[in-house]
This record gives sequence, structure tokens and C-alpha cells, in this order.
Amino acid sequence: MKIQNTRCVSFMSAAVFLTVAGCGGSGSGSGDATGRISLGVSDGPVHEASKVCVAFNEVEFKSGSDSIVADLADNVNLLDFQGENAAPLLFNYELPGGDYQWMRLGVTANLMGGGGLGNDDTTSACQGDESYIVTPDGVFNLYVPSSAKTGLKLVGGFTVPAGGSANFTAEFDLMKSVTAPNGLSPDVVLRPTIRLVNNVEVGTLTGEVSTGLATAIVTDLATETDMACAPSVYVFADGVMPNPIDSDTVPADPNNPDAIATAMVNAQVNELEETEYHYTVGYLLAVDDQGNTPVNYNVAFTCDGTTFEPVDGKPVEIFVNELATVDFP
Repeated sequence: MKIQNTRCVSFMSAAVFLTVAGCGGSGSGSGDATGRISLGVSDGPVHEASKVCVAFNEVEFKSGSDSIVADLADNVNLLDFQGENAAPLLFNYELPGGDYQWMRLGVTANLMGGGGLGNDDTTSACQGDESYIVTPDGVFNLYVPSSAKTGLKLVGGFTVPAGGSANFTAEFDLMKSVTAPNGLSPDVVLRPTIRLVNNVEVGTLTGEVSTGLATAIVTDLATETDMACAPSVYVFADGVMPNPIDSDTVPADPNNPDAIATAMVNAQVNELEETEYHYTVGYLLAVDDQGNTPVNYNVAFTCDGTTFEPVDGKPVEIFVNELATVDFP
């Protein structure tokens, strides 16, 4: 199995929870007036996997001293929901209106669990109620370690407007989340790198990559052997040098942040039956912490997660509900 060993910013506890914590204000979610919340999950995918099934079992919302839990029974193949697509976990779920400090997603992903057991992988649909991954080497249980006590925390609370609705997406970045460490075989480890975004504050980035770039032959720096390009696009904060994903091969600069989002470059056949290569990155924040729009990013192409084209990336502005285009000719 060739899954990149990556640096992860946070991970879920084995309970197993994605926690989104922050400064949602001093208001309380309790009261007579109610609002509604919708929540979806999307994915920045991983190479060498044909299925990544994550079994969600609940969502908990925290407001002051109150806690509300919505039960789930959704096993979602994240690879089916890329770019602008998201799998709905909750739709118009009723909550007391007000400010919330965090939400968390319960996930069934246990060490030496039975995820994928008996899976024949004949469809893209996930089977069973545990998490697993399918690669060319087989089907593997997906395990989320229990060493984090508070789960994955993202700064910023959220508000459910009384009499109104809120719509959020949890964006997984599997290129920075899935590893196959020695000693845990046959389990594969998931340490989720996840962004929670408000869907009224996001835009989309897309573009075309030249055939020459997408099909290049590159040298694996670790083994000094030639390999086919695994074409991807990384999105970085404006003004930073890209950090490599594979930090075992090229050390990362601790002064630079990791990629904000990643996307695979996929082959598509056009109306002339010619093969083109395209990518899409959805759910990029278009409003900054001060409420300003657009938000500036850099975007770069890579074959191996360590060498970028161009080196400093290309600048792009992301506007709310608009589609920006950056090509790599």
C-alpha cells in the first residue's frame, strides 16, 4: 500500500469525535426560539484508494452548559463527495437558536475493528457500520487513534439563527490524514485534517492541467526510482511557501503552514474524445476573520507532494459563491 506518511495537525479521540471548538460568543443556545442546521461532509481525496468509508454515528452540539446529540447511522464513502459535492449528514435539524461553542462528529473507527470485513467492493456504496479503506492491496480497517483527549479543534464557534437556518460543510483532507504506519498492520490510521466552513462564506476553484504535467515521469526521492505522476493541486494561504506533504522525504519549514486544501487532478474525455486533466477545490473560505472579501490564496501543482509548479504557486482570489479558474499549462 502506498499511502503517504503525513504530518497531521489534530486527530479525533477514539470515542471517536471530531470537535470544532472556538469563540462562538457568550450567548446560549437555550431558549424557546429555534432554528435549523444542515451539515454535510466533503473530501479532498487521497491517491491509491478506491473507497474511503467513514462511519458516522452522532453529532453533538455544545452551547454553554447544554449539550444536544443527534444520532446518525451513515457510512459515507468520502471519495464519492469531492470538489463541490458533499454528503448530507443532517438536513434542517432543529436546534435552539443562539451561539454554540463547538460541534463534534462521532465516528466508529476502532483499532483492530471489523471495518470492511467481507466487503466484495462491487459498488461504491459502503457496507457495514464501521470505517474502512479499499486500496489496490485490499480492504483495511480504518482506525482513528485515541490519544487526543479533545479531538480535532477548529477556532471559531457558530450561530444557529432563531427562526432561520445555518448550513455547514466539514471538509476532509485525506492526503494529510491517512497513513499506514509499521506495527499497526492491517489497520490503516485516519488522523483527520478537517475544515469546518460556513457555506454562505465560500467559493470554488477549478482549472485544467496540461497533459505534459499530469502524465510526467518523476523520481521518487526516497527510493531514487522513476514513477508516474500522481497529479494533485495544493491551495495555500497567500504569501507563504508551500510545505511538502511528504515530510519524511523533504523536511517541512516549521514557520510555514500546511496546505489549506488539496485536490486530485482527474482525467476527463471531452466531446472530441480527447483526454483532458481537470481539478476542483470546493468550500474555500471567501470571507476573512475581519469580514473582508475576497480572500487571496496561492495554488500550485505537484506530482509527488514535495516539488511544486510553480515554486511559489499562482495567486488567486476567491469570492463568495463564485468560481475562480487557475490553469497549469
